[in-house]
Amino acid sequence: MVMQAAEALLKNTQVEVIRGVGVGVPAGSKLYQVMAGDTVRVKATVGYQGPALNDHFYAAIGNQVLFFDEIWTSGLVPIGFNQSATWQTYELSADIEITKIANLPWTPGWFDLYVKINGQPSAGKPLLQNIIEVMLASEFQNFAVGSYEILAPAG
Repeated sequence: MVMQAAEALLKNTQVEVIRGVGVGVPAGSKLYQVMAGDTVRVKATVGYQGPALNDHFYAAIGNQVLFFDEIWTSGLVPIGFNQSATWQTYELSADIEITKIANLPWTPGWFDLYVKINGQPSAGKPLLQNIIEVMLASEFQNFAVGSYEILAPAG
């Protein structure tokens, strides 16, 4: 049951970047070129049956090592499940603001994403690895001298 709930949440997790125009990708696809100042919106669906329940949806971007090193988080987003004797599908959404990191050195690159229902370990804690590319450093390409010339004296 726990694995099924985690798999259901994982399969339906979507991410998108909000700048001036949103760019969304389905679960399992990579989200490219997220930059400082962007907001990543994480969307998930989960099935629920049982007594009425209030809790929090939570999403984090970081690195899975021995534990999940959370670099950017959504904070706790309030959610509520209605009492139901049958399975009901709920859509969840959390925004993660991508900020510059003060601790140097830090290497931009590919990051992992996980989601959870904060007080409900039985719902699982789905993890998508190497799914979001964050670019915090400026990058340049093809910098070359285009021409040079002598200028006539002014006057």
